[in-house]
Amino acid sequence: MAVFGPSIDVAIALLLGIAFLKYSGYMDALKKEVGYLASGAVFLLLSAVVSAITPSISIPGLQYVELIFIVIAFILVLIGAIAVAIQIFAKLR
Repeated sequence: MAVFGPSIDVAIALLLGIAFLKYSGYMDALKKEVGYLASGAVFLLLSAVVSAITPSISIPGLQYVELIFIVIAFILVLIGAIAVAIQIFAKLR
């Protein structure tokens, strides 16, 4: 169930995950990897903004801009999640 909208909810969840990661003590070792996650959250927020203004502005192709932002966010979050997992599992050994 989406409270604010799917893009905003996922962005808030990512940012909360980053905040909890700071308190877990892993943040210092994962600064570069967390940057990918934060960038993905920002692109999700941008897609939510574009989604909110799409009904009021009649620019052809504006929904494709939202789709592009979502795809970029997905790629950034995927890269960040894989990089974080690799770093954490490498420290466990």
